[in-house]
Amino acid sequence: MPAFGFGLVWFGYSVASYGYFLVRGYDVKFSDWLNPVHPYPGNPSKAGPIPSSQIFPTGAAGPAPKVTVA
Repeated sequence: MPAFGFGLVWFGYSVASYGYFLVRGYDVKFSDWLNPVHPYPGNPSKAGPIPSSQIFPTGAAGPAPKVTVA
């Protein structure tokens, strides 16, 4: 039961935060935002806004910036 609750909370957070990105107009794909193997490392505003000619984010603004741990 705790695993189900954890999954439900994670799903709610991920959908809500991605909805926030859509409202703000960030060009971040859902799979880039939620990929546990390669999480999105930076500020979503660096991805740039979604152009007015497209409906859904494509992530075409370029790959996420590389993060190095010193």
